[in-house]
Amino acid sequence: MSTITSMLTTVPVGLLLGACILYWGVPFDSSLANTVYQISYVIYGIAMLLSWWFNRSRVFFTVFVIALVQFALSDRATEMIAIPAYTAAIYPIVCLLLPINICIFFLLKERGIFNGWGLGRFGIILSQIIYIAVAVVANDKTLLDLFYKAAPVDSMTLPAAFPQSSALAYGFTLLLFIFNQVKNKTQLGNAFLAVAAATMLGLYLKSEALALPVFFSAAGVVFIAAVIQDSYSMAYLDELTGLPARRALKEDLLKLSGEYTIAMVDIDFFKKFNDAYGHDTGDDVLRLVASVLKGVEGGGKAFRYGGEEFTILFPRTRLADALPHLEKLRAEVEKCPYQYRGKTEKTSKKKTPAKSGKPLFVTISIGVAEKSEKHTNTSEVIKSADNALYRAKKKGRNCVCK
Repeated sequence: MSTITSMLTTVPVGLLLGACILYWGVPFDSSLANTVYQISYVIYGIAMLLSWWFNRSRVFFTVFVIALVQFALSDRATEMIAIPAYTAAIYPIVCLLLPINICIFFLLKERGIFNGWGLGRFGIILSQIIYIAVAVVANDKTLLDLFYKAAPVDSMTLPAAFPQSSALAYGFTLLLFIFNQVKNKTQLGNAFLAVAAATMLGLYLKSEALALPVFFSAAGVVFIAAVIQDSYSMAYLDELTGLPARRALKEDLLKLSGEYTIAMVDIDFFKKFNDAYGHDTGDDVLRLVASVLKGVEGGGKAFRYGGEEFTILFPRTRLADALPHLEKLRAEVEKCPYQYRGKTEKTSKKKTPAKSGKPLFVTISIGVAEKSEKHTNTSEVIKSADNALYRAKKKGRNCVCK
C-alpha cells in the first residue's frame, strides 16, 4: 500500500518534471512545433472524454478552460478576431482568470457534466467569455481596469512580464492545494497541484515558443493519469479504510500458489459498539483497526472483506510462521485506544453513556488456516479460516485460533 501511495503522489510531479526536460532539453523545429501544438488538443480531448466517462466533472471543466486559454492566446485566435484591443488585453485577462477557474472547479463538488449542474458550470465559463468579448469589442477601460491595474505595464501593449495579479492568484491557488493535500492526500488533489504549477509555467514563458502547448499538454496528461488512478482506487481500494477492497482480494487469491496462509479478522462486539456510540464512531474504529492491520509483518497483506471483517493473506508462508505476526496484530489492536469525543447515539437505562474524551478500546478475533491436503484451494482455506474465527468467538474473543 505504501508503494501505491508513493506512486500516486509522484506521478504528477514526474510528469511535470518530464515536461520541463522536454521543453528545455529537446530542440524543436517548426514542423515538430506544429505537431506538438496539434497533439496538445488531442490530449485535451482524451482528458475530457475520460473525465466524462468516469464522471469527473472537476477535471472536465478545468481541461476545457485550459484548452480555451491556449486557443485564446494562439495566433489563429488573433487572426480570427482581428481586434487590436484583443491582442493587448487577452494575456493579462487569462493570466488572472485561469488560476481562479482552476481553483473554482477544484472546490466545486462532482455533480455531473451534461445535466443541470453541468449547465451551471458551462454558464460560469460562458459568462467570462461574454465579459471578455464585451470588454474587448468596446475597448472599455472600465471593464478592463481590474486586469490592467494589476499588470506591470500601463500601455495597451502586450505585457512582457508576468502579471502581478496572476502571480498572486497562482500563489493563493497553490497554497490552497498544498493545504488540501496535507489534510486529505487525494490523487486528484495531487493532480490539481501539478496542473496549477504547469499552467503557471506555460503562461510565464508564453513569449517563448511552445511554452503553452508543452506545459498545458503536461497538465492534460497529469489529469489523464489522475482519472485513471482515481478509478483504480474506486475499484480496488476501500474508501473508508484505505485498504485494498474485496475485488483486489479476489485477484490476489488467484495469484496464490504453493504454500500460503489466510487469516480472517473480525472486530469483537462491533454491532453493540455501533449502537452504543453511533455509526460515525464505528467508522472511526474501522479506520483505527485498519491502520493497525495495514502494518502487518511477515509478508502479509491486509484487505477489507466487508462490514467489520478483514482478511490477511500470507503468500509463501506456513501457518506456524504467520501466527506470531497475527498475535502481534491482535495485541496491538487491544492496546490501541480510540479517543471518543461524541455523544452516544443510543443509550440504555441500565448503561451510563460514555463521557466525551473517554478512551475506548476494541479487540479483534482471528481465525487462520493454511493450504493443505485437506484444503487445496483458496475457497476451502477461507472457509477453514472462517470456522477458526467462529471458534475464536466461542472461546471468548480477543484471541487467535487455527
